[in-house]
Amino acid sequence: MPEFQNSVNRVASRYASQQRQAAMRRMALRQRTLLYLMNQKGRFGIVSAYTTGPKSKNQKRHGQLMADLQKMGYHKITTLKGQWDGISEKSVLIQNIRPAHLFTLGVKFGQDATIYKSAQGVVGMYYPAGEAEIAVDQSSLSPAMEIADGGGLFSKTQNWSFSLGFLWGHRIPWDGRTPITPAQVESLVKSLK
Repeated sequence: MPEFQNSVNRVASRYASQQRQAAMRRMALRQRTLLYLMNQKGRFGIVSAYTTGPKSKNQKRHGQLMADLQKMGYHKITTLKGQWDGISEKSVLIQNIRPAHLFTLGVKFGQDATIYKSAQGVVGMYYPAGEAEIAVDQSSLSPAMEIADGGGLFSKTQNWSFSLGFLWGHRIPWDGRTPITPAQVESLVKSLK
């Protein structure tokens, strides 16, 4: 009997190890996807439907956001656990979303801002009032991002998290429709020197 129990324990241990490895592969794939989107010409948006209301209301709003995205034809959607002004919320990263769709969803769900990365490589925090803040490395003019294991950074998936290096407090005018251009980013960085 002890031999049978040892055999069962070995199989269970092997299965648990395989499940952990599969989860790590899925996590690494999502991390690679984000790195690819940040470094290449891919575009994405981040939006939430959460507000200061009760959890049940926020879950319902999140479901409506997901339904809206499906109706618009978006399927490459990653759910994130985000943090805004110290409050945790569920948000989504949508690959290849059109900026007009993202900005409209942000307004519909009463968000302070949405995040958009254009095909030209500009990552911006877009406020409905006509201003934007940019996540940029001032020396290279490339998008600024940090990845960490866990921690309380901006958005978190599984056991890794990321933050975008926004130049907080340096808002630039935005027309409410067209994403910020690389020339506007360069002008902003020059004004800060």
